[in-house]
Amino acid sequence: MHVRFLTWLRQRFDLSHDMADPARIVAGVEEGISFRGTNLWVLIFAILVASVGLNVNSTAVIIGAMLISPLMGPIVGIGFGAATAEVELVRRGLKNLFIAAGISLLVSALYFRLTPLTDAGSELLARTQPTTWDVLIALFGGAAGAVGLTRRSRGNAVPGVAIATALMPPLCTAGYGLATAHWSYLFGALYLFFINSVFISLATFLVARVLPLPHHTFVSRQRARRVQLSIWAAALLTGGPSVYLAARIVQRTVFAHNAQRFVDEQLNLPGTFVVTRRVEADTRTINVLLTGEPLTRTQLRQARQQLVHYRLPNAQLTVRQGLAQLDSADAQTMRNSLLEDVRSRNEQTLASYDTRLAQLQQILTQPDNPALTGLPATPVLLREVQAEHPAVRQLGVSRVVRPAADSLRADTTVVVSVRTARPLPAAEQQRLRQWLSVRGGGKHPVLLLLEERTPR
Repeated sequence: MHVRFLTWLRQRFDLSHDMADPARIVAGVEEGISFRGTNLWVLIFAILVASVGLNVNSTAVIIGAMLISPLMGPIVGIGFGAATAEVELVRRGLKNLFIAAGISLLVSALYFRLTPLTDAGSELLARTQPTTWDVLIALFGGAAGAVGLTRRSRGNAVPGVAIATALMPPLCTAGYGLATAHWSYLFGALYLFFINSVFISLATFLVARVLPLPHHTFVSRQRARRVQLSIWAAALLTGGPSVYLAARIVQRTVFAHNAQRFVDEQLNLPGTFVVTRRVEADTRTINVLLTGEPLTRTQLRQARQQLVHYRLPNAQLTVRQGLAQLDSADAQTMRNSLLEDVRSRNEQTLASYDTRLAQLQQILTQPDNPALTGLPATPVLLREVQAEHPAVRQLGVSRVVRPAADSLRADTTVVVSVRTARPLPAAEQQRLRQWLSVRGGGKHPVLLLLEERTPR
């Protein structure tokens, strides 16, 4: 039973059954590496689209730029070449990645130098400092992209990875930092791009090592051994710092989370309000500006004693009280916080609009919906009609909408189709028509269509 279960698992998770031909995989990788002609122009256009999206704070435009960006090619080529011992592929991948990154940086810097819109929106600010989640997204997204790249039918994995890992926006953000002399934006965005590139390449390397792909063969066994050792050394030199960077990012994220929780629970007291909070994980400092009722020395001392309970034993806490202590860094923090709040509220509003639109579309697809006709559901209406008009056998409800002309509203007529066992007298027809109009609440005019059931 245990062996059968393992066999079932192996069959379920086998990656070789739908793997493309190795020659086709290599051709696809090499095609994505090169940056000349079409790829180069597409790269430039994608840079400009992403820069405009960041400039006007449009998420949809940024996603479009990520979809058309060819930046994934060299990064995948580096990992794939390292896994298959193709030294030339690794060399070309590195060369073209530096070329593509340099062109992206220069073009985006030129755009932000010329554009009249110089404010940094929330989409741009989100790319200035990587988090733990960026590392995980790059690693898992790179693995998904490598698996999708090696399939006979690629599907939507590779475009999805291009969106998820977001290689283009950090480079454009770095271009903004270069054009506006915001050096923290420049280095923070380049740091995020470096993390994404390294972890995508590392994930591609690991997936390609698992797959049954042919490796490059060498005439000399000594040369083969030297090349393999060089590739493994390069992989370790690339992967080692990435693991260190990931660990550092995790530490910073944990520190920031604990610091935020400490401020909310220990300093945000009744009558006292937190105006700004600046948390620096690298220097382990927490700088808070308070307003309202001042905290006493005893309260501040008790708050500092609580730092150890929030896993902040060596953190340096600075508490400034009163708006007179407001400085330029506080103003920037407040601005960033407001932009983040606006972005969050916009996303919530769009989500509510999407939900409402889906509900309206569902209603519109139901011609006899009571919300649109004013009449009850068809089975209920049929029973009510038959109580007064036993000759009625079938009943259907639909709507006819006449488009609006000029400034007039669109007119809706409710059509009730009735099939009877015998002809209804004119007086009974008029009574039924009036009853349907009253039953519908007079919301829309009611048109009654009568049809006598033909006996079989």
